[in-house]
Amino acid sequence: MTPEAAIYAWLNGFGVPAYASTSVPDQTAPEWGGFPYITYDLVLGAWERGEVNMPVNLYDRTASEAKLNAKVREISDELGIGGTVIPCDGGSLWLKKGSPWAQAMEIEQEDEQVKRRYVNINIEFLTT
Repeated sequence: MTPEAAIYAWLNGFGVPAYASTSVPDQTAPEWGGFPYITYDLVLGAWERGEVNMPVNLYDRTASEAKLNAKVREISDELGIGGTVIPCDGGSLWLKKGSPWAQAMEIEQEDEQVKRRYVNINIEFLTT
């Protein structure tokens, strides 16, 4: 599995559809009721080049912050204190919490019930 596919599979393992920010289908738009969902800005690195930051956004249409906060905690628990390693072609990817870990973000949108969490995940590419 390529590093790109490994990242996609890992993010889709949280029970919410995840999309590269450049490939979000129209069905996720508010008028389609396509909530919740995750977007991420795919970044790539290489062995011994250090960590790269991958911004991840969680969206939901809700009156409460509870569901989004719970999903952020779920991702945090999966990463743990030392991160998690996922296999991919040519090696593995070491995913860790970035700083700041997560923050609520305001969205310029007519629907005030659409909420967003911005999460920082650092990836160290242990690949060739």
